[in-house]
Amino acid sequence: MGRLMSSLRLLLVRHGETVWNQENRWQGQADVPLSDSGHIQAAHLAQRLRAEGRQLQAIYSSDLMRAFRTAQILGDTLGVQPIHETGWREMDIGRWSGLTTSEVATRYAEEWERLRAGEDLPRGGGETFAQFQGRLVGSVQRLLARHAGQQVMIVSHGGAVRAFLLHCRRLEMGQFRQIEKIGNTGLSEVTIFADGRAEIHSVNDTSHLDSAVLVGETVDA
Repeated sequence: MGRLMSSLRLLLVRHGETVWNQENRWQGQADVPLSDSGHIQAAHLAQRLRAEGRQLQAIYSSDLMRAFRTAQILGDTLGVQPIHETGWREMDIGRWSGLTTSEVATRYAEEWERLRAGEDLPRGGGETFAQFQGRLVGSVQRLLARHAGQQVMIVSHGGAVRAFLLHCRRLEMGQFRQIEKIGNTGLSEVTIFADGRAEIHSVNDTSHLDSAVLVGETVDA
């Protein structure tokens, strides 16, 4: 029992779809709203979690509107008021924001090739991967101190969820592609223990979405 009381069950949710997701544009910390499909996706996840009888002690969310609006839809259904925290924002990708991958690779060819070769440069002049991942891990450590023995939801971003799961699996930045891409409103579940260990229960569960609202795209951020 003591081991369970010193652990934290995390439900990690990626925000619903945006128009930039549809267009395969890198978003980063640009404040892009949910599309109509994104609202529907969030409602489907909320209904699923209510049907499953999930009991959440808290919902934390990135303050970017695509994540926080998703959290509000979930919170309204589950009876929990979401709390926004900047620590759960997507990676700051600076001047890449709003561009497609091909546009980034063309306009910033040297930077792109150095990143592909394994250097951890500030993406688009924003954050390095180490800075980004460290921000997320620090946010979880604070939650463990605040919510030990409880179940908490985090509504964040595709790149953020994958970066944290990479940490949970004790993999290096160069192994990032070993973490499955996270779809819009994809649900991943992890238990975090006080000694730093993590047990991953599921990754990118989108069983709440049917073909009408299951949208795939290549860019996480």
